[in-house]
Amino acid sequence: MNHLFARTPPGQEPEAWMICDHQAQRRFGIGWAKPWPFPLGYYRRCGYLREGRDARELAARCGLDPLQLQATLERFNQHARLGNDPDFGRGQSAYNRASGDPSNSPNPSLRPLHGRLYAVRLVAGSLGTFAGLKTDAAARVLDRNGQVIPGLHAVGNDMNSIMGGYYPSGGITLGPGMVFGYLAGLALAS
Repeated sequence: MNHLFARTPPGQEPEAWMICDHQAQRRFGIGWAKPWPFPLGYYRRCGYLREGRDARELAARCGLDPLQLQATLERFNQHARLGNDPDFGRGQSAYNRASGDPSNSPNPSLRPLHGRLYAVRLVAGSLGTFAGLKTDAAARVLDRNGQVIPGLHAVGNDMNSIMGGYYPSGGITLGPGMVFGYLAGLALAS
């Protein structure tokens, strides 16, 4: 992400494009555009999903340099055939390999892209906070001195993450939100 911000000219919105081929889109989906058997018409019509017969047509529909996109895909495909991804490291973790397609050899997380291509525009954003309000074990919010602020509780995304500032996955605050919500309710009831 830091590379994206560093390479974006001042005054422009940082953006990137996630690209896949027809086979991958129908099997796994891309972004909000769900896999088969769900239709793609709505995503195309609203402009969310861009499509092209090849890299040049896709580039035109995304406002990208067609020669640069073609070169990028050729480089990606060359590395994918060898089973490595020097840019993003796909397939280097057991999680990546388990989520991939075992028929892709030598790396289940990679294969060359070919044929009809799809793209989804990605913009920088935040999924949530990791450093919310500091609380005690009863979900009561603490002030700067570590003292309870009477009547103020926080749970979920509003609470300082028990993950120590890391975001391991989507929905990670749901469990702690339920537990500390329950504890806050107990504290208020007593």
